[in-house]
Formats: sequence, C-alpha cells, structure tokens
Amino acid sequence: MKKFLLFTLVIASFSLYGQRKENGWALQARYGIMEGKGEMNGIASELNFGTGVTIGKHGALAEANLFLQDYYVDKDNLNLPYKLYGLNALGGWSYEGLRNFYFNIKVGGFVGVENINNGNATESQFGTPLTHPVNGFTYGVLAAPEVEIKIWHRLTFLINFNQYWNKGSKYADWKYSANAGIKYYL
Repeated sequence: MKKFLLFTLVIASFSLYGQRKENGWALQARYGIMEGKGEMNGIASELNFGTGVTIGKHGALAEANLFLQDYYVDKDNLNLPYKLYGLNALGGWSYEGLRNFYFNIKVGGFVGVENINNGNATESQFGTPLTHPVNGFTYGVLAAPEVEIKIWHRLTFLINFNQYWNKGSKYADWKYSANAGIKYYL
C-alpha cells in the first residue's frame, strides 16, 4: 500500500508540473487584510480584480487591477473612515525555477478616488471641520512580492504583500495589505 501511494504521488507530481506559457493571459482575484479596522466588514480590507500577462520566455510580467480599500485613517487626532477605489498597473519579473511555485516581484503605480469620512466635511463625533477635501483624486506607487502555487492545470493560489505609498493624499500615506487569491491562466 505504501509503495502504491508513493507511486501515485510521484506520478501526480510529474503530471502537475508545467511552466506558464509565454505571452499567456490570466484573470485574478485577491482579498486582503490591512492594519486596523474597516467600516464595511469591521476589519481593514482590500479587494482586487484584474488581469495579467507573462511576456516572453524570461519571466517578465505585467498586470492591471481594479481595487477597493476600506480602513480608518488617523488625521489630526481624528479616526476617520477611508475608502480608496482605483486602478493599478504593475510590471515585474517572475522566477519559475521551482516546480509548481512562481515567485513574482512587481512594482508600479496606482490612481484612484478617495472618500474620507463618507464624504462629510465635518467629523461626526465632535463636529470638527476637516481641513482637507473629503473626496478627491489620488495617486501613488506600490511594490508587491508574490508567490503563486499551482493548484490545478491553469489555476494558481496567490499569496502576496502590497506596500502602497499614497503620494497624492492628504489623509493616507504608507499602507500595506496581505492578500490571498486565485489566478486562472487563459
């Protein structure tokens, strides 16, 4: 019985092995948690939906994602709900030397619309007027190391860490998220 299980495991691992095809497109979805609390579901969170492409034979990759972030920011001793809706574009490199694992490193930028304090120009607890606009356009840069684990044929499980530097915001600055998700190669 042990020999049969070992044989089955070896055959299964050989049949699952495979590199991503060059110039192959993928669809992906990720959910992540961030530091602090969020307004929508009680925890600070991030949601991403997007597409990616592997470019050529040497590990280059690119991706674009729509994203939503929900968390609280501390500004002028006030704890304010903050939402960011946007689009990010990233480029990077992937190491594919290990069976069924891909290690990706990506950098890029994002643009988005931020909504602070649910659009209210005064803080609700004390009626304090906010010094900066509560709705507006923002931009920044991000870096994202990522691991893909091949689950089945064209489906991979994603684990990644996003570090955002929100350069264009008066309310948010550095923020990170730890994400998990899936990617399906077309």
